Amino acid sequence: MQKSIRKTDILKVLLAAIIVEEGFNVRESLGEEDGSLDALAKQIAAQGQKQPLKGVRKGDTVILTAGHRRLAAIHLANEKYGADITEALVITEKADDKARVFEMLIDGDGSKPLTNKEMVKGIERLIEMGVPQKEIVESLGMAKSQAQAYNLIAAAKAPKAVQQMLEDGLISVAKVNALQRQADSDEELIELAKQAAAAGKKPKAAKKVSSDIATLEAALEIADPTTAKAALLKSIVNKLKAKASAEDIAKLLK
Repeated sequence: MQKSIRKTDILKVLLAAIIVEEGFNVRESLGEEDGSLDALAKQIAAQGQKQPLKGVRKGDTVILTAGHRRLAAIHLANEKYGADITEALVITEKADDKARVFEMLIDGDGSKPLTNKEMVKGIERLIEMGVPQKEIVESLGMAKSQAQAYNLIAAAKAPKAVQQMLEDGLISVAKVNALQRQADSDEELIELAKQAAAAGKKPKAAKKVSSDIATLEAALEIADPTTAKAALLKSIVNKLKAKASAEDIAKLLK
């Protein structure tokens, strides 16, 4: 008779014993730019780690499979918010390279989902391992729709020159899919992709201050600059222009 509750290996692992393999994670950003990593770090500092990392045991260490953002947030919680976290919760399991890539892609469908380009990088790795297309679609079914999974697989099978354009952000996965339906050969696909990438290149416009910030600056010119309110408003405007996070701006209001 199957047990209704089974024991699993959820361990407390010293942060120093968690190994992050260079180049394994397909994420291009852990959320530093949009402030989501900082928000997660602040939450962990206040409430502790809620969701375990996943990894494979190797002696007295654990090789990280999934949870790279969570681990980075734990370190940031210690460094920025004074948390004193020395250990992380980790689910350990026996897994080969194929299983680890699948786990990373499925786990990446959490609070900050992987982008299509990041998914393509992972799927390309599975294809290079010889994993059948049907297995990829079925295994990613809980994270992506079947149609989307097939589109990502198709993009992952594009020639290396097109893959590089994807990697460099010169062309989108959707555009690659559209061009694949038009092209009769890899050579034609590469040429079409080059044309699409060239057409998508636009000279970078000078940064424009948003109309809202411009309005605030105009108000500052009218207001008495010696008042405390004017000084506060000026500080907020400077933070907005520097694209500070909401948390940083909120500190000015304390």
